[in-house]
Amino acid sequence: MELNNTALLSHQKVNSSIPDSKITQFQKGDFVFQAGAPGKNIYLLNKGRIKLYRLAPAGKKVTQWFCFPGEVFGLAELPSKKERTIYAQCCESCEVSEIPLNKFKELLSSSPDIALQVIEQLSMRLKIVGDTLLNFTADDSRSRIIKLLVRLNTRFGVTRNNMRLIDVALTHKELADMIGSCRQTVTTVLGDLKREGKIELINHRISFRSPAALEALIDQPD
Repeated sequence: MELNNTALLSHQKVNSSIPDSKITQFQKGDFVFQAGAPGKNIYLLNKGRIKLYRLAPAGKKVTQWFCFPGEVFGLAELPSKKERTIYAQCCESCEVSEIPLNKFKELLSSSPDIALQVIEQLSMRLKIVGDTLLNFTADDSRSRIIKLLVRLNTRFGVTRNNMRLIDVALTHKELADMIGSCRQTVTTVLGDLKREGKIELINHRISFRSPAALEALIDQPD
């Protein structure tokens, strides 16, 4: 299951349905919330990209996922109403709708289509977590990176000049955080794929001939 356009929420529809929602502009590096903050609201990303991560005991950041426009976040602590355990940090300029829990529940009750979209988003995240755990034990770094590119193509891929382009700018560090690797490994693998003529790299965007051609590289020897 991949996140598709039908699972993305329209912020215009949500904001018009909840007059009490608060819309806030954030700059790159700002936190929407941090671990330890009260978990009283949910959030809808209208514009930009947000990284959701935890801090390991040694202080290392462990990225759980990246949130893109049309996705909700901040749901994990709501059932128990405990403090936040994760950080939500803006990777670029962002616009976020903050919605009180009671108003969000009313919206889900009155709008089955929105409730279904939220369920699809949460199901997608659970699948990504499961796939990531499996890939840690079954795949090498090259295969994990290629599988990530295939997944990103499903969500952000467009066809241009007879090539598939992942039309979202991601740094090597961000790609590494998505698969539990390090920036240098991602840089090395992407460099190898480029030298082999399998991908092209332009302005932090990756293009390739076709998803099938990319998938065919998985588990091939370096």
